Amino acid sequence: MRKLFIVNSRADAKALARFKAAYSQYSEEHQGDSQIICTEFAGHASEAAGKAATEEGLLVIACGGDGTIHEVANALAESKTPMAVIPLGTGNDFTRSVMNEEHRNNCELCVKDIFEENYRIKDMDLIRVTSFDRGGNKIDSSSAWCLNVASIGLDTEVQLRAKGKVLAHPDSGFVRSTAYITSALSCIFGNRKFNFKYTALRGDGKPNESVKSVFTMIAVCNASYYGDGFCPAPNAKIDDGLINCCSIESVNLFRSLYLLTKYKKGKHEGYKEADVFVTTKLTVEATGSRDLNGNYDGEDFSGHKVDFECHPGALRLASYG
Repeated sequence: MRKLFIVNSRADAKALARFKAAYSQYSEEHQGDSQIICTEFAGHASEAAGKAATEEGLLVIACGGDGTIHEVANALAESKTPMAVIPLGTGNDFTRSVMNEEHRNNCELCVKDIFEENYRIKDMDLIRVTSFDRGGNKIDSSSAWCLNVASIGLDTEVQLRAKGKVLAHPDSGFVRSTAYITSALSCIFGNRKFNFKYTALRGDGKPNESVKSVFTMIAVCNASYYGDGFCPAPNAKIDDGLINCCSIESVNLFRSLYLLTKYKKGKHEGYKEADVFVTTKLTVEATGSRDLNGNYDGEDFSGHKVDFECHPGALRLASYG
């Protein structure tokens, strides 16, 4: 199978250098069956993967962080072209659910296994996110496939602040590694109330529509981790045809800090403020004067109402081992 490596040129500098050295080594040994594209502009990864989606006998490898993986997955969704991942980003959260630690921390091993075809291809689910304005019109720029985690509320504010820190200090490994947790702590001392309600097809006996309309956040998960290791859905599986959801009620500052420590480790289920359930379809709608601000796979979106629907087997994923 031919290989197309789509590489984020703005990935972590040290990881990028290691990857390029490994690619040079193995591509010489396997001449003629691989190509590398380094991104040159916003959306380049999506454009390159979109062209590859029509080719047979091709494996597309997303080399970068969660943003690069999101772009490539969206271009390959519902096609026959499989995707592999080489983590070169900051958090690399999606890979926590689909890759062992040896591969997550060793891009050279990933490159070796890809060239030696030491991987297996399986179907995985995607969540289709569709946003609408107050008039019920679809917002194309805020609608996409999500392969990892989507969220609305406090953690979106955290995401925006963390992004700002990384952009302000792009060469600082310390800032990259601490941006999310420090942003989470600072945001908790700010606004923690977001006005929305949600309805879901759920089979746990609870009402399909949320009783309350003020929350701290809601996470809609295909996989388990986001935000540099936070674990909203420890039991999520990428191929079970289900969406794992967790909403957190609006709580006081002390309780927020306590629940944050549990949420970080995936130990929040069972607390009365946390509504944890599985579904195949979920709708979140703003109840106040402000529209919803959210993110899917770390990419920002907004809308008055947002639908989340699981599409089983929508992406072909190559996993190592």
